[in-house]
Amino acid sequence: MVRGVVTEPSPAPSAPNADPHPPFVRELGRLELELVRQLVADPSWLVADDEAVVRWALSLARLSAVPVRADEGAAGVVELGEAGLSYRQRLHALVSSCFDGERPRRDALRAAVGPIAALAQGERAALLGTFAGCLPAASLDRATRRRPLVLAMGGGGGTGYVYVGALSVLDQAGLTPSLIAGTSMGAVIGAFRARTKGFSLGNIRQLLSRLSWRKVFRWFDTDSRFGLPATLKLGLREVIGHEFLIDDSSGLGGWDGDAPPQKRFLRMSELTIPLRITVAGLVPGEGALDPERYAHLLTGVNDASSLRRRATSLGRALQEIARQPVRPLYLGGDDRTREFDVLDAVGFSSAVPGVIHYDILRDDPRMVELVTDVMRREGVTRLVDGGLVDNLPAREAWRAVQTGAVVDRDPFVLSLDAFAPQLSTRHLLFLPLMHIAAENSRQGREQSHLVVTFKDVLSPLAVVPGPADFLRAVENGRREMAPHVPVVQKMVGPIPDPPAILAPSSSSTAP
Repeated sequence: MVRGVVTEPSPAPSAPNADPHPPFVRELGRLELELVRQLVADPSWLVADDEAVVRWALSLARLSAVPVRADEGAAGVVELGEAGLSYRQRLHALVSSCFDGERPRRDALRAAVGPIAALAQGERAALLGTFAGCLPAASLDRATRRRPLVLAMGGGGGTGYVYVGALSVLDQAGLTPSLIAGTSMGAVIGAFRARTKGFSLGNIRQLLSRLSWRKVFRWFDTDSRFGLPATLKLGLREVIGHEFLIDDSSGLGGWDGDAPPQKRFLRMSELTIPLRITVAGLVPGEGALDPERYAHLLTGVNDASSLRRRATSLGRALQEIARQPVRPLYLGGDDRTREFDVLDAVGFSSAVPGVIHYDILRDDPRMVELVTDVMRREGVTRLVDGGLVDNLPAREAWRAVQTGAVVDRDPFVLSLDAFAPQLSTRHLLFLPLMHIAAENSRQGREQSHLVVTFKDVLSPLAVVPGPADFLRAVENGRREMAPHVPVVQKMVGPIPDPPAILAPSSSSTAP
């Protein structure tokens, strides 16, 4: 059925529910990933023309919508609806018969290239015919040839510093994410990455060299407005705020909370790369916790060592909080939360209940009104660490792209997880929390095309690492990410044009 061209994305719900994949798309994506792994391991495993046919056919099957550029036709997005259902089913039958479990069989795949090419050629012609007048061949071929990369990064305190090394490797390989979603430490690192198209490791290294535990954290000695009271107050704006200041052409910078005159803090809508940040909202009702109970949970803690000695009682408290009624909020995905200051979104996402308090107590009417309105709309009473509800927000990253956060659709979702359960002496005390995070990360893992689970990480308590520990985390991240980079590069494309599918007269060479 022709559903036409739309030029505006649909309103974004606060949390995704239904599986967004059409039938067979997930299965075909898994087969494609295994094929690409084989081709990376042995580039001569298939001849180039055969590889192009199979990859193109699989890529065509993933399309649910095709953006049309102004230089190609009437600018907008063509929603394909159920047009490709029969094609996906038939392609899956063909390709899956060429696999032995997860291993592709070369002889079978070679023999199937002809039927696969004929099927894909017919589907391409059918789509161009069904959507004649609104779907140019150049647009369809461009969407098939290349897909956007989106990145999800989980929380986990100091474990997340490996992401810095992973991001550095991706950047060196020319892999720039079209969108990022992050939780807790993943939101912190994601915010730094989203500021610019390129990634600078030096800025983060220089910044951390000037930080200390006592600069980042203060004793909680104030009222709370939006956050849950906790022992330590996170001074995020004081320690990294200068990295998120921009010139204010209105000349009203001094009214933007604690920004200097002629300056103001960067907002979510102003990031170079779109960013989604996960926050947990506590829901009122029977059994809801008493916020003040957690205000002095860790009184007496003044460094990472003393916090480590309290880890057992902390773990019990966090498990109790995790059983409370909570609701995921994804900041940056609607008109209201796109106007959040980036640092406020990051701060709430990093506010570990009972441990870290983040709030807006400064003189900032704009942000106070925004947060009040969002909390009222979502029906929540407090904002805390997003790791309680969605520690690996790949599903939100996918949904954001599919509802128009970026120009392209149907992305390759790469997830980075540094907080997966592991039996290490550094992490034994955190196993209960790791299991909580693993449980609420299940959907994110299922939504991801590739999950890189980092093993050699710092302690979760190393949120303010020394220079040597930081460099070690970066190198570990580089080392563990590097083997996956060729696979990611091949998955996002571009895929070479297969002559067996594309007629020379209608094939496009646009990037």
